[in-house]
Parts: sequence; C-alpha cells; structure tokens
Amino acid sequence: MASTASVEEIPVGWLVFDVESVVDATLLANVMHKGASPEEAMILETERALKKSGGESTFIAHTFHRPVAICVLNVGTDHALRKITCLDAPQFRSHVMVDQFWRGVCAKPHAALVTFNGRGFDLPLLELAAFDQGLDISKYWPKRARFKPQYHLDLQEELSNYGASRLYGGLNMLAKRLGLPGKQGVKGDDVAALYEAGRIDRVSGYCICDTLDTYFVFLRFERLCGRIKPTQEEELRRDAVRVARDQALIYPGVSEYLEALPFYPGSSGLPGHEA
Repeated sequence: MASTASVEEIPVGWLVFDVESVVDATLLANVMHKGASPEEAMILETERALKKSGGESTFIAHTFHRPVAICVLNVGTDHALRKITCLDAPQFRSHVMVDQFWRGVCAKPHAALVTFNGRGFDLPLLELAAFDQGLDISKYWPKRARFKPQYHLDLQEELSNYGASRLYGGLNMLAKRLGLPGKQGVKGDDVAALYEAGRIDRVSGYCICDTLDTYFVFLRFERLCGRIKPTQEEELRRDAVRVARDQALIYPGVSEYLEALPFYPGSSGLPGHEA
C-alpha cells in the first residue's frame, strides 16, 4: 500500500498468527490413561471426546498438544502486510519455534496480537510450551488482559460478542462470507496424519493460508470499526497477495489459495467494495 513513509520507517502494529499442533500421545497416556500405550491412549481419549461432544468432535484438549507449525504475519501500523514467517523453517523444531515466537512477541511489546480463537487455543498452547521450556515471557503478560484489543484482538471473541453467541462455521465461514477460498483440501483434522507422514510442508502451507484468512478478516473488522476505508481494504488485500507470492514457491497449497482469491491479479474485484 502506498505510504508517505518508507517501509522501514513504519513500525509493526500487529502480529497476526496461527498455530498448528498435534497431540503428545506420551503425555496423554501418562496423565489420563495410566498403563496404556500412547496409541491406546489416543484411541481412548478420542472416544471420550466423541462421547463428551455428542459425536460432533474428536478434539483432544489443548493441554496435551504441542505446536508443529507457527505462522506469523508482521503488519505495519498502516495495516499493510510486511512479512510472512514460518518459524524455524525448514527444520520446524517445536522447541525452537516456541522460543522464536515468544522472543518475537516480547521484542515488540507495542504490537497487538491478532488471532482467531487465540485466547481459547493458540495462546494457552504456546504459554504451556513456554512453561515447559522455562522461557521468560514477562513482557507478554500485560497482553493477556481481556477486553483489551490494543493488546490482543481475538476476532472470534469480537465477532461472537465475547461468547454471547456461538460463531458456527468459524474462520472458514467468515472467509466464505468475504468471498475468500477459506479451507481448501487440507483441514485441521488432517494435520496429525500429514505430520506423521512427514508432510510438514503441507501443514505449514495450510497454516499460512489460515493466517492469511485471519489477516483478511482482520481488515474487514477494521473497516467495520471505521479504521480503514473500502478503497484501502482493496489495496491492502492486493498488496498482501504480492507479499505472499514468495511463500507460494515453498509451501504446497499457498499458490492455489492465492489464485482463488477474488482480488488476485486478473480477477474481477472485491466483494463488499463500493466504488
């Protein structure tokens, strides 16, 4: 996006991020199913999750997860996407990703965090990982205050009136409402199998696409709040595609996602934009 200041002069205003994780089956067995093997513990806990959810979900609590991919977008105070980073690529070592994430957050105390359900999943997961590693994340602690979007803007909380209503369909639903591709091929339930198959590149590509969806929903939220104009949103989205193209050369699924965007070069326009 055009600006009177150079890119280097514009500070980071927001860190938009997403985390993909898998269950630590050994920890699960040690805590929840004494005497069971990790494989048996996974089966037992999946059955418990299905029963508890009335057959709707096999999700195992975040307290037994560990991160396998973290994608972070640096967004300037002008709302422009500056940089996309998959932490500790291409090794994707969990402990290194966690250390890099918290170092980055603590190094930018004035940058707000932007997530979708980050307060319910991503941040508690990463806080526990920092707990495991004994990391000093004291500069992050003030960002944990609820109802303080200047520290952490959780789009799920904002768009569900802080849980007063349930946001059925989640991020994928919001993306589809904006004409974005949303989930394509890979979904959250596929992450564990892809990870076990050694396809961390596909997991990371999926993580990038989810983070871009979060960024585009964030832009619409900022427009909703009157902080950017329709023409600004359109320009910011197109600029984001240019920034993301480098990732499309590395991570499977990103190119398909970008080409499916309604504002990809050569497409007809932006849903919801008034001239």
